Amino acid sequence: MRFEFCLSHKIVFGKGAIGELGVRVRELGKRALLVSGRSAMRKTGTLEKVIALLRNCQIETELYDKVEPDPSLETVEKGIRLAKERKCDMVIGLGGGSALDCAKIIAGIVWQEGSIWEYYEGREIEREGIPFIALPTTSGTGTEVTSNSVLRNLQDKAKKSLRSRYLTPYLALVDPELTLSLPPEVTGYSGIDALTHAIESYVSNAANPITETLAIYSIELVAGNIMKAFCNGEDIDARENMSLASIVAGMSFANSGLGAAHALAHPLGAKFGVSHGVACGILLPYVMEFNIGTQEEKYAQVAFALGKEKKGAMAVEAVRNLLQKMKMPEHLSDVGVERGCIPGMAEDAKDAASLRGNPRPATEEELIDILTSAY
Repeated sequence: MRFEFCLSHKIVFGKGAIGELGVRVRELGKRALLVSGRSAMRKTGTLEKVIALLRNCQIETELYDKVEPDPSLETVEKGIRLAKERKCDMVIGLGGGSALDCAKIIAGIVWQEGSIWEYYEGREIEREGIPFIALPTTSGTGTEVTSNSVLRNLQDKAKKSLRSRYLTPYLALVDPELTLSLPPEVTGYSGIDALTHAIESYVSNAANPITETLAIYSIELVAGNIMKAFCNGEDIDARENMSLASIVAGMSFANSGLGAAHALAHPLGAKFGVSHGVACGILLPYVMEFNIGTQEEKYAQVAFALGKEKKGAMAVEAVRNLLQKMKMPEHLSDVGVERGCIPGMAEDAKDAASLRGNPRPATEEELIDILTSAY
């Protein structure tokens, strides 16, 4: 047995952890680029709180609150320009996966040679950028502990995950209290994203004993807490456990890779604007059915972790039950996909890096079959 396992630099987890922000980062410099979405952080008061915490430690804030869902290369480029102009010493990402992914790549390449377009097309990041601090306000993406950033190319309507060890966050401050204001639908699809990460990591052909242990623990956390958080957003214990599930799943898939559900979810998001968690929720059961013959024992363990009888088919049923309880879309037709678009989606997914981790190799024709079943 031989494998490698990498960890993020530092994680500070717990209720009220956000209060430590200023003292944790003041050694990094005097000016921070604060990256967030367009409105949610203002509405909740979280943005004002973060700025005050930095100000109290004599850290100036340059606000970049222009990040859209699935950040585009143009959005990243503008953020890099601002960070350079204002000579920022660090980048802080506040929000969900999109804000964090945008902040992460800005920090990673701001002083590198080459443009974001070159890195998107495959140029390697060759050295460390400036420190990136992750402040997640959702529980699902796991980007607070991973070394990848998912970006969108508006020109060809494609999404791609940029990966480099130099994109690993310097610090992740994970405060479950920041998730208390999430509406039920966001709680649901972000939680399903975490569950998809955990399941795909667990059955990945690159899984190892550490990733498997983390993945099963994350599945158990989601099973025991997602409906509690969905039904009562102020249940801090459920929120705390969902935040932990996101981190643990992120640590797992960062080392094992993912699978066909993620490979297919990217074109669904890029071409049709379907949120990533919703896309994963639609696709996961059908990918599990495709894989189950090659990983029956592992899917039986997934079923057991989800509170079902230890049979592979019960894992699929458990996932579908969760989607139905939260009234999430279950078919591609539910989110406006036209049947004629399926071959193009399969073509876009066939070379995705995520597909390499799928336990059963999938041809382009088999990807079409999965999407057709999901229609």
